Amino acid sequence: MMDVETPKLGQRIAVIGCSGSGKSTLAQALAKAKGIPYVNADGLLFCDSNWTERPKTEFYALIQQHLAGDSFTYDGNIGGSQQIVLPRIDTLIWLDYPRHFVMRRLLWRTIHRAWTKQPLYAGCTESWRMSFASRDSILLYAWRSHGKRKAQYEALWPTLDPAITKVRVRNQAQCDAMLQAVL
Repeated sequence: MMDVETPKLGQRIAVIGCSGSGKSTLAQALAKAKGIPYVNADGLLFCDSNWTERPKTEFYALIQQHLAGDSFTYDGNIGGSQQIVLPRIDTLIWLDYPRHFVMRRLLWRTIHRAWTKQPLYAGCTESWRMSFASRDSILLYAWRSHGKRKAQYEALWPTLDPAITKVRVRNQAQCDAMLQAVL
């Protein structure tokens, strides 16, 4: 595992972590700094403004298509798409933040998105009702899945191909330092 302050990031980067950890923000910043394409898994998953998910086979085909190039930053959790994503990357960044940090960040992001009706993937928007009074709430999902994601990535980490640069980021200061080194 590389020191996060001086990583040598490749040209095919995946950023993983639980919901609300900042995967998209970091992946977009890396893509911009390196001048390479940005691929957002949620942008490929949702196909209409009602948060409808594409069929898995179509979703996986889109991931494969978008990761076919020589360079990209990809953000998203790689559960079912692991067999597609891992063989294509040379760098894996895991945003492994504590639950309390992620939930605070996600709460403010969710409030902002519900207030502004900021369009997301395929025109989807977060609403007050969906975010705070629904069984499909991103906040509830993030709370419930945080430990599962951490366990999934803990198990994955030692099994990764040694040729993949692995960067495990445990706090925002480490993330900022890594990004600053790329800029």
